[in-house]
Amino acid sequence: MSAVVDFRPSRGRSSRARGHAAVPLAPALARYVAQVEALLAGAADEAALAARVAGALGELACERGLLTSEQRLGDAEHYTRHLLHADPDGRFTVLALVWLPGQSTPVHGHTAWGAVAVHEGRPTIGLYEYEPGYGALPRQEIQCVPGEVSWVQAGIQYPHRIFNASDRPAITLHTYGRDLSSNPTGINILV
Repeated sequence: MSAVVDFRPSRGRSSRARGHAAVPLAPALARYVAQVEALLAGAADEAALAARVAGALGELACERGLLTSEQRLGDAEHYTRHLLHADPDGRFTVLALVWLPGQSTPVHGHTAWGAVAVHEGRPTIGLYEYEPGYGALPRQEIQCVPGEVSWVQAGIQYPHRIFNASDRPAITLHTYGRDLSSNPTGINILV
């Protein structure tokens, strides 16, 4: 299943992507972006950074009215990515992903640290253990609720997948420690 459907900045809520003029951010998103910038300025340890970003992202996920109606749209064929902010220096990207019932990612790791928070719905995270020579072995499935957060470090040591096994749409917010504005799937390492 293809993972990319819509990665264009949504009108009125996106920020400065490289080569594009700045668009004002919604107040809650602007506060979150400032928090991430401050965390990056003081970060010495990638694992601690991802955990701190996840904490701030959990607060953002609880904001009502955060997304425009366009940013809440999914697609019947694939889960949908909506770009909320691309750091002009390429240090991080903030996305909203819309999951219609039955949609999922393949099992994967990441090329950079990442943080995820549930904004709406009850998506499930499948956790795997990577065994060289065997690949990703299932370990646990966790059904998540709004406001719940998780984070990962770069690499394939912690493979996972996200899927929507419920009968209602789900929306997750993601922040990754690299620029994804020109290559949205460049974050994933398939296992």
